[in-house]
Amino acid sequence: MRQRQAMKYDVCEGITFDEIMKNVDSLLQRKCQSVRSTNHSLIINIVTVKDTLTSSLCSDDEWDFPYVVHLWPSVLLHNLLPYHITYSVEGNGNKYDTLQDGCSAQIHNAVLDQTKLDLELLNYLDQNWKSEYHIKSNLPDISFTTFYCITELDKTELDIAVHVTYTTGQMVIAIHSPYWMVNKTGRMLQYKADGIHRKHPPDCKKPLLFSFQPKNFLQNNKVQLMVTDSELSDQFSLDTVGSHGSVKCKSHKKDYQVGVTINNSSFNITRIVTFTPFFMISNRSKYTLEVAEEGKEKWIPIVLQQCIPFWPENDANKLLVRVENSNLPPRKINFDKQENCLLLHLDNKLGGITVDVNLTEHSTVITFSDYHDGAAPFLLINHTEEEIIEYGQSSLSELEGCLQPNKAVLYTWADPAGSRKLTWKCGKRTEEITPKEVRVSTFNAVYSSVYAFFFFLLLSYFKRELEDIFFMLITESQNCQDVLSLDCRKVVYLVSFFEGLQRIVLITEDKNVFKLVYESVQAELAEQEIILSLQDVGISLVNNYTRQEVSYIGITSSDVVWETKPKKKSRWKPLSVKQTDKLEQEFKEYSELTPSENKTVELEPNVLVCLTPSGNDMKIQQPNEIPIRRNYLPALKVEYSSSAHQKSFRIQIYRIQIQNQIPGAIFPFVFYPIKPPKSVALDSAPKPFTDVSIVMRTAGHSQISHIKYFKVLIQEMDLRLDLGFLNALVEFFTQTDVPNLELFKKDVESLQEELMSVSSMDTSQISLYEYFHISPIKAIKQMYVLILGLDVLGNPFGFIRGLSEGVEAFFYEPYQGAIQGPEEFIEGMALGLKALVGGAVGGLAGAASRITGAMAKGVAAITMDEDYQQKRREAMNKQPTGLREGITRGGKGLVSVRIKHDKKFNEFYRGAQKEGAAGFFKGVGKGLVGAVARPTGGIIDMASSTFQGIKKVADSSEDVVSLRPPRFFGEDGVIRPYRLRDGTGSQMLQVTKWHKI
Repeated sequence: MRQRQAMKYDVCEGITFDEIMKNVDSLLQRKCQSVRSTNHSLIINIVTVKDTLTSSLCSDDEWDFPYVVHLWPSVLLHNLLPYHITYSVEGNGNKYDTLQDGCSAQIHNAVLDQTKLDLELLNYLDQNWKSEYHIKSNLPDISFTTFYCITELDKTELDIAVHVTYTTGQMVIAIHSPYWMVNKTGRMLQYKADGIHRKHPPDCKKPLLFSFQPKNFLQNNKVQLMVTDSELSDQFSLDTVGSHGSVKCKSHKKDYQVGVTINNSSFNITRIVTFTPFFMISNRSKYTLEVAEEGKEKWIPIVLQQCIPFWPENDANKLLVRVENSNLPPRKINFDKQENCLLLHLDNKLGGITVDVNLTEHSTVITFSDYHDGAAPFLLINHTEEEIIEYGQSSLSELEGCLQPNKAVLYTWADPAGSRKLTWKCGKRTEEITPKEVRVSTFNAVYSSVYAFFFFLLLSYFKRELEDIFFMLITESQNCQDVLSLDCRKVVYLVSFFEGLQRIVLITEDKNVFKLVYESVQAELAEQEIILSLQDVGISLVNNYTRQEVSYIGITSSDVVWETKPKKKSRWKPLSVKQTDKLEQEFKEYSELTPSENKTVELEPNVLVCLTPSGNDMKIQQPNEIPIRRNYLPALKVEYSSSAHQKSFRIQIYRIQIQNQIPGAIFPFVFYPIKPPKSVALDSAPKPFTDVSIVMRTAGHSQISHIKYFKVLIQEMDLRLDLGFLNALVEFFTQTDVPNLELFKKDVESLQEELMSVSSMDTSQISLYEYFHISPIKAIKQMYVLILGLDVLGNPFGFIRGLSEGVEAFFYEPYQGAIQGPEEFIEGMALGLKALVGGAVGGLAGAASRITGAMAKGVAAITMDEDYQQKRREAMNKQPTGLREGITRGGKGLVSVRIKHDKKFNEFYRGAQKEGAAGFFKGVGKGLVGAVARPTGGIIDMASSTFQGIKKVADSSEDVVSLRPPRFFGEDGVIRPYRLRDGTGSQMLQVTKWHKI
């Protein structure tokens, strides 16, 4: 065997197949002694595992089993710092090897609890830092080693984290920093925490390595920020990965506002915290610009393709801008409001520039760009023979210009910080119009939707052409047509619509032009239509390493529905649940008689339905003849249609249910829709859980996304999570491979990005919306409650949610009942009163039950007894059916742990039986700890079960039914198509197994 640098080693002691078979999944170690030195040896760790995919197919003879033999170095060292380090094994003659950032090294001569590494961090803050690290067994996952600055006399300390992973045959050491602090503010930053004070120079291109004190590392740590000469900011956390925000630092001259972005690194154990100026100004125009804060004399130049920090000194939020070396007066803009393509008029020589103000939680980016076609907010077209149109900004004292007959003009605001209303005058009529406002006139008005592609028809009168527009805006529907009576003899038509972001205002006397535009908005017939419909969809998440089904996601169709197709309608419409139930009952009774003739049934008074033996050609006979059919709503339905200028999408999911398939789960049903109250459901047609509908319109030659209609309907749902399920998901989706060098390099490269790149990332693509609606608000409000921790280790918000639901149902259900008549109203009142009392009492009981349940879970973990934990999970998983069972089960839990006091010898016996003498003493320890912890857990479980019983009595919802048992895995671990028989049998055996223990 040879190591690098051609160092030669003797042959190690051999290994036999008998040793391999006797030490499966265990460590065997061999040493190859160095030829040149007796102090050096090459250690090979050998781990043998069975080939699980083929071993079950072999015979019972051990010699026939296939084995995989792994050869590992004793230690694998990762450098997850953005700096080079060197390392040396003690006794290696001060010979250091360099380990570049993001790279790994195999250490073949390291021995646990004996070897010491000499580490040196190179060129960090222009200094070298040294540390010693002892390779030990049984270290915690994360520990710290202290580096000391070599050249300074006071020995400045730097705590660097070490993540250790022990596997059979190898110890993996990852040297990292918990936080990378990136300073892009251009100013000196200082970070202060408990016992920690770090300075971060503005010219430091690489990140500053930051960590809280090792003794406080696992606590809820927070840090304070100081900018230049400011005071310390309020405390804020660095652990909320993916969050954005801002921090304000006050000083005697101004307030420094800094944007903070927290992201996770590619290797997951380091958080990258980036500090940027909250206000940034970017110049993407062809001119060199100068900016100044209103009331300040200092002008700041910004050259082409430059982005600079901006630190306002007052709260006016107004910015002056001008072109360098020009005599034009500066333009004033507001930078505390969102702006999309605001055109600033300069003069006829320079033209104009546009400004965008993008506001986010962690930044405000002011971007100046060149003028482009369509940037002006208005295009006024005077398509009259004699009328002169005067126009101007409404906030000005007089109108600015006149538009002659058969002429057009582009207009932008003379005062960008003033009113955004355009006043125009034609004859004796004076009107105001805004880019966003839907006009409501006192004169005879006709409203319709007019789209930008008709602009070509109008511009043909002026021999003009409009270039493509590549920008977007969120706004409302802004299309209208007015019939204006200028006097008793003349009628003028007004047409207003969007072309991209530009509002076109056409004033015409030609009725044919007006009629052409008005008629062209009729709906287009679809030229292409695609419909995908699936009856049932099931997705199984399987961790093939642990041979466990983590979750099952089922999208299911509805029960039988009865649908009608009214005349002049192309779509079938479901009947109400009450009507469907009645027809279905009549049809079943009719079909059981194997009829040969049609049957007429009365659905409602004076409503007769004709049923047929085949189920085809059924219809409502009175009062009108309408086709009727027996059908179902699919689990998943996707519709797509397109025409020349329109595309539409619709996605419907009838019902989705997510199950936790882990044995003994606290919440077996993670996500499911909640059924509406009966008084509401019976009189309503079945509705899907989610219905998303989008209609997009192409704006003629423009490239913008013109979304005419966007609507999302979401029914009420419930989400329940436990830590076991969350951990299983993390294990399922997290890659356990060695840190990827390419991804690490991308992390480091992203730190080097200039401020210009950072500012461009904050510019999100925005579309033009006419109609935007998400319903119901109740579901959205509930999502905020879920984010705050619904049913996750105790739910203090459950009382608020339960009470609000009860009060809402009390006012909602009687209203539904009153629509139908006295009997339904009485039923609605009963349900409403039950929901009100149930919500108020059950909300309090549910909150207390979850809090006590969370406490009991912690106590159960202390007992170290997997059998007790599993049986407790199963017991708590079975929700009590009422108050009496809840109290009874709570008392039973307390009695059961008292009985187990007399049976502690079982712990000692099982420990000795499984693990020999060492297991006996381990069993003694478990028994003594359990003697204290189990009664405590039983008392808490009693309180939890009692509260759950109260909650169950007060709850008016129905139980959710499992879609299918968990997947069964054979001995070979191969994932095969699901078989209900195998899953049911496996589930029964698991339940039986735990009941016997």
